[in-house]
Amino acid sequence: MKNILRNYLKKFNKNYQADFLLKNEFKYFKNSKKILDLGCGEGDFLKIAPHRIIGIDTNKRSILSCRKQKLNAFYGNVTKLHFKANSFDGVHASHVIEHLYPADAYKMLNEVGRVLKKGGIFVLSTPLLWKGFYDDFTHIKPYNPESIIRYLVNDGSQKTLPDIAPRFKKIDLSFRFRPLPLPGKIGHIVSSYLYRYGMHSYTRDAYTLVLKKI
Repeated sequence: MKNILRNYLKKFNKNYQADFLLKNEFKYFKNSKKILDLGCGEGDFLKIAPHRIIGIDTNKRSILSCRKQKLNAFYGNVTKLHFKANSFDGVHASHVIEHLYPADAYKMLNEVGRVLKKGGIFVLSTPLLWKGFYDDFTHIKPYNPESIIRYLVNDGSQKTLPDIAPRFKKIDLSFRFRPLPLPGKIGHIVSSYLYRYGMHSYTRDAYTLVLKKI
């Protein structure tokens, strides 16, 4: 009986919330033929459309894992992309920028603007400052959506750094919420599953910003 339960849990033990959110982000790339995934990790986003997405990461183990899955992943740094200008229809960056110091975050945004084609889509997801933000040892600082919009979208003065060229247009801004606090391992799986049906807490912990290069 224990083995049956163990096998059952193993089959359904996945992060349904993360899967739902990644697929929701991908919908903005429906017209993008060539997409770059910054900080691709183990390739969860790449697997959605492996023939259309190229991933880069600084973690060589993650790159090896992606290649074992026959995914297009390469070693690379988001602050200096080794791709030609105007070479991608879309750029995806999920939970990357919060691991960067401001100077490097600024470089990454400049590089995104460089490699994106005109009319290309940039989807950025990152945590807000919530009570568990610094539980991740590699989190450096949160970047509010207004700070990204300020340098990529809004024109005007009172900015410490120059505007990032070319300019972008805001398409969408949505927030992520904490899952329901159900106890135990099974509770975690269930709350992750229920998230896709809008059943979650009302505590915001992250956001997704969608921009279009103009």
